Amino acid sequence: MSKKKKNNQNHIDSTKQKSKFKNNNYASDKKLWYALAAILILTIVAYWPAFDNGFVNLDDDRYVENNQMIRHFDLGVLFTTYWMGNYHPLVMLVYTLIYKVALLDPQIYHLVNICIHLINTTLVLFVIMELTGIFEIAFVVCLLFGIHPIHVESVAWVSELKDLMYTGFFLASLFYYLKFVKGDFKRKYFIFSFLFFGLSLLSKGMGVSLAVVLILVDYFKGRKIETKIFIEKTPFFLLAIIFGIIAIKAQQELGAIQDAVFSFPQRIVFACYGFITYIFKIIIPINLSAYYPYPAKTGESIPGIYYAYPLIFIGLIAGVFYSLKKTNKILFSIGFYAVTVALVLQLLPVGGAVIADRYSYIPSIGIFLLFAYGLYYLYRSSSYKTISTALVVVMTIGYSFITYQRTQVWKDGMTLWSDVIEKGNEVALAYNNRGVLHKQNGDLERAMKDYKHSLSLNPVNTDTWSNIGLIFWQQGLQNKNQQQIFNDTAMKYLNKAIQLDTKFATAYSNRGSVRSTMGDNIGALEDYSKSIELDPNFTDPYYNRGIVYYNLGRKGEACNDLRKAALMGHNIAPNAVRDLCK
Repeated sequence: MSKKKKNNQNHIDSTKQKSKFKNNNYASDKKLWYALAAILILTIVAYWPAFDNGFVNLDDDRYVENNQMIRHFDLGVLFTTYWMGNYHPLVMLVYTLIYKVALLDPQIYHLVNICIHLINTTLVLFVIMELTGIFEIAFVVCLLFGIHPIHVESVAWVSELKDLMYTGFFLASLFYYLKFVKGDFKRKYFIFSFLFFGLSLLSKGMGVSLAVVLILVDYFKGRKIETKIFIEKTPFFLLAIIFGIIAIKAQQELGAIQDAVFSFPQRIVFACYGFITYIFKIIIPINLSAYYPYPAKTGESIPGIYYAYPLIFIGLIAGVFYSLKKTNKILFSIGFYAVTVALVLQLLPVGGAVIADRYSYIPSIGIFLLFAYGLYYLYRSSSYKTISTALVVVMTIGYSFITYQRTQVWKDGMTLWSDVIEKGNEVALAYNNRGVLHKQNGDLERAMKDYKHSLSLNPVNTDTWSNIGLIFWQQGLQNKNQQQIFNDTAMKYLNKAIQLDTKFATAYSNRGSVRSTMGDNIGALEDYSKSIELDPNFTDPYYNRGIVYYNLGRKGEACNDLRKAALMGHNIAPNAVRDLCK
């Protein structure tokens, strides 16, 4: 069959599929709205434990708990500042608005995340209806998107507001583009699509993939792929390039891009591993984790089994193109998945994890769509109608249950990091962060045990060197007879942390505390001042430097620092500052 005839046949098939919803007036169909209501209720039930969840010590402290940027409404700062390796001013704006209303009440932050996920789930239903015109397919995709366990990380983690927001605007843009290509090509729909695309990019740079997705939509809807199609998308591609450059610069500023960590051939292997593993976890969501470490350290050989993944990848792609002899649905579904997941396959290594559940939030739609098409064709056959219906019921119950259980893992940092460790993931970050929580709970013995194990996994982890130094200092405060020995040991660990990273503000602040205890007030002031220079939003050194200034009789400088600390949210009471600074 020629390409032209195939496109015509696809158009005819699409027209037949829409027969149940003439003129695409599905929005008035009661069955659709009842189905949506049922899906949203089920999604709320699946995520119900999140309403009792708190913050976790995985970025939540930086995005919310200790983030000075959201304490004050300043659009100039929000729109000109990179934060945590991202440029997402709309996300920071929403955090600011939530803080104005709820301060640090984690329930409100979780409520916002769940509400946006419900909006996204609704958008998925209408996007798939616009795309296929088939209620059963839209229902299955929407259902799976709402309740799937692999989305728990994106929904139940406060810091993932950015994924939820960019996805919402991404889907809204796609919805209006689908209305644009429906047949009348109304300019207003194109403009709406472009505006939502811009909002998606202002929420997270990952939204750039939409520009390519639109080309896939043109292909799927039977539009002839020619030069004018690409010219039509020029505004989208220009904006994608601009925000793509901004996203890379933001990551570089954080130091998250690690070009030389693995060789390019190794990165190809990891990319193929990620591509296949995401599909597997979308189909069978087992052993989900907040952190998936690389299977080898820098310079080490990759386990041989990983070299099978490029072969599996090649076989999958070959099968997709072979399917074009009969349908374009498989190519579109896998293409949607591939385009939206491509940027997180670690070809350009970012961070220390090889894959992450949150990266599948949008890409999973492509796999859900392919699965829904398969179920639909089974359902239309009288022989398999019962089987396909039973499969949907079983998956609904199973996925909802796993999501409910998985949401409880994100209750707090202790449950989260313990889950990572119990899954057998030897991750330095997990032991370090659990150690922090043990220390906060006053269990210095368990904290030290976790820190030491973290250091054995990653000897250059500056956080852990600094944290161990802080424990020795605290032990010295509790044991006056051996305080000097503990302080000397603490200094060794903190000096090592600073040696490994001369721009590590926390280590300078911690070393300042040790020096202050040792009577070295000048050295303490130097370290606190260096910490403030490196991180002006870090409250502890302001408070601690203020105390040292006060003890030295430099009351004016002390009061300036203490007022600053109180203004930035330090737990020092404003009344106490006023009493000291009368």
